[in-house]
Amino acid sequence: MDERLPPPVQAIADRIADGWGEIIEAGPGWFDLITRLDAQLAHLSPGYAVEQWKTKYGTLRYYARPEDIDDIDSQMTFNEIIHNAEDESTNICEECGAPGQQVTLRGWIWTLCDTHSQLRRQSA
Repeated sequence: MDERLPPPVQAIADRIADGWGEIIEAGPGWFDLITRLDAQLAHLSPGYAVEQWKTKYGTLRYYARPEDIDDIDSQMTFNEIIHNAEDESTNICEECGAPGQQVTLRGWIWTLCDTHSQLRRQSA
């Protein structure tokens, strides 16, 4: 992934908690999803902290925690919002944000649109 992030995504990366390296491993096609996810989480917990986000098995994984970790109801809602975004990522191309589906290429699972799936197959 390009180290230069768009300003809205960099603002989310700036939420990464101390002690967590800047682990941001997700394609640009998911940046809109991540930005929407951040807005929902910030509405619930304005000072929430990100630990990392990455791609795993062709799905977005977003690790974060709310400000008040002792508020169980808030924590459950927070986790549900993250889970819903992770589920949504299975239908969004990691590269361009178009509708996509999960494909396995060279033993790796990706969520890609038809165009990016073909490009990956050709580069194999």
